[in-house]
Amino acid sequence: MPAPMPPDREEPTEKSQRPRHRRSRGGPAQPPPRQDAGTPDTSAAIDRNLNALQAQWPGWVITWGAWRQAYTAFECRDPLRCTILEAGSPDQLQAAMAQAELELKARWPRPDERP
Repeated sequence: MPAPMPPDREEPTEKSQRPRHRRSRGGPAQPPPRQDAGTPDTSAAIDRNLNALQAQWPGWVITWGAWRQAYTAFECRDPLRCTILEAGSPDQLQAAMAQAELELKARWPRPDERP
């Protein structure tokens, strides 16, 4: 016969075993809505930032992650190593991209050798 549970450690009930996320009927579980969801003004500013970054850095693919609230840049010109950078602002991302470009130039000194 198993030992009785101490009073501070009662067996879980059926209600406490349910997941704590909301689930729509018949659909997959959905994350809770973010409190800082973007407004049309901030969305337009993000689009402008993305367009400016993409124009200034032609060898990169730059995206905005709404869930993470961060810019992400992908540089895959070096087939041996794809560089992925993430930053919270365009200025931080550009600084990281400039550093990555310097490292890439150190690996591939002449443009005609570069893949």
